[in-house]
Amino acid sequence: MTTRHGGARAPAGPGSGHHAALLRRHPYFASLPAAALAGVARRAGPTTYERGQLIFQQGERAAGLYLVASGSVRVFKASPEGKEQVLHHVGPGQSFNDVAALDGGPSPASAQALERTTVLVVGRDQLLELMRRHPDVAVAVVQSLAARLREVSGLVEDLALRHVVSRVAAALLRLADGAGVTLPTRQEFAAMVGTVREVVTRALGHLERQGAIRLEPRGRATILDRAVLERLSESPPPSRPPGGPPGAP
Repeated sequence: MTTRHGGARAPAGPGSGHHAALLRRHPYFASLPAAALAGVARRAGPTTYERGQLIFQQGERAAGLYLVASGSVRVFKASPEGKEQVLHHVGPGQSFNDVAALDGGPSPASAQALERTTVLVVGRDQLLELMRRHPDVAVAVVQSLAARLREVSGLVEDLALRHVVSRVAAALLRLADGAGVTLPTRQEFAAMVGTVREVVTRALGHLERQGAIRLEPRGRATILDRAVLERLSESPPPSRPPGGPPGAP
């Protein structure tokens, strides 16, 4: 169940020294001098959210960069129809809402406590000032965003390939003459399924590794497992599994 957001300030507990140790575990703050780190810890007041409570919603302007001190958070996107796509889970020492904290725009996703969870918030102005004063912080941010971009690029390619695999499987079933298939040229096949030659080649290779077909010389293929082709031709592109690098998105 989702509960409207609005956490409570955490009661007296571990002080700024504990928060500094937590911040030190995060790549953005790992290289900060002790005095600067202590300053960040003092200003990053903890807020506690109960299980199911929203920390912020997609489209809202959030307070800054969030770091989980204890508990766990799920970051997700929701469609207007209410369908949810979990992007990843965030645990102690990891951050979320990095994008909005850096560009000042609305939060690209929603965040919800999965259990009683305490988070620290580093304000956007403070984060940008740290980047200006401490180049190592800026470098860590760039490296983190580059790694995330590489992961997203791989995910997009993977999802695109899997979607094409479904269309290629359906096309093979249409072209089949018994257990044999005379393949069109890669260019013609690509036009049939709405992609490019290289992706068709990868999709056929994927189907061969799955044991669905065997590619033969002279533009032929043999269907080894029609049931696999039928299953793949009907399957939608898979959802992104939970999990991901700290801080995404």
